[in-house]
Order: sequence, then structure tokens, then C-alpha cells
Amino acid sequence: MSETSVHVNNTKQTNIKSIVITAFFAAVIYLGIQAFRIPLPAAVGTPFLHFGHIFVMLAVLCLGPKRSTIAGVAGLIIFDILNGYIHAIPNVFVSTVIKCLLVGAIFTVLKKKADGNKKKEYIFAVICAAIYGVTNIIVDFVFSTIELMIAGSGLSAAITAELTSIPATMINAVFTVIGIAVLYVPVKNAYDRIAR
Repeated sequence: MSETSVHVNNTKQTNIKSIVITAFFAAVIYLGIQAFRIPLPAAVGTPFLHFGHIFVMLAVLCLGPKRSTIAGVAGLIIFDILNGYIHAIPNVFVSTVIKCLLVGAIFTVLKKKADGNKKKEYIFAVICAAIYGVTNIIVDFVFSTIELMIAGSGLSAAITAELTSIPATMINAVFTVIGIAVLYVPVKNAYDRIAR
């Protein structure tokens, strides 16, 4: 077998493994919402506490910005389609793309800065989970306010309604940070063993 064909076979195996792992994260993200939901009070929408954001964030930390975007969008949108939240898909799509690309890029830079120091990498992962949570609050607030205005609400009424919904988003943000603080090390270790 020539060196070129060995390289092609290795590339194909790497691509297949990458696709399978990305699909696995999408499935786990979907199951993280489907299997565990606690409704939260809000004036707008039907928010609930769930593991979905934790698993999206784990995808960001393990897969990087681009592949985590694919996994996050796929997992969250499949959940929305199968559970009657089709109206939420534009918000979910836009916010997931922004969060995964932004936080993934930040973590990539910080991970290089950690230079193999696992303690620093862990701290950066938790910081990035907080950035993810804050980004989620901001993007959801802006997008939902615009949606309410398109539906006919005035600016002040839309902002007031969305302000009353922020606590539910904040609860999910805090839950995401706690989840990453607990799960990052074991999940990253498992991912490193599988992804080799």
C-alpha cells in the first residue's frame, strides 16, 4: 500500500470519527433536554431548566467552535421540532451559532494560553461557561424583544415582558456553569481517549 493511500485512509477514518462524535454530541444535547425538564415561571415563552446548555457547552469545549455549532444547532432544533417549539427555531438557531462560535473561539485562545496546565484549562472552561450563560441571556433578551415588537408590542412593553423572563434564563446560565464545573474533567478525559 502506498503512502498516499495510507494517508487517504487515515483522513477518511478521521473524518468519519469526527462526524460520529459530532452526531453523538447532537444526540446527547437533544436527550439532555428531552429527558430532564423543570418548568420555570416567565411572562414570555415556556422556559424550563434542562441539561441541554450544559451539553452544548461540553461540545464547545471538546469539539471546538465549528463542530459544536453543528452539534448544538442539530440537537436543539431536533428537540424543538419534536416537541412543538417550531416557533422558537429562529431564536435557537441564531443564539446557538453565536454562543458556540464566540465561546469556542475564546476557549481556543485560552486553552493555548493554559499551555497544557490542566488546572488553568479547567478554570478557563468554567469561565467560558459563564461567558456562554451571559451571552445566552443577552442574545435571548434581544431576539425575544424583537420578536415581541414584530408581533405588535411596543418597545417598552416588549422590554418589560422580557425583563420578567430573564430570571429563568439566568437560572439556566448558573446551572450551566455548575454543570461544567462538575462534568468538564471527566467528559474531557473520556473525549480525549475516544478522539485519538
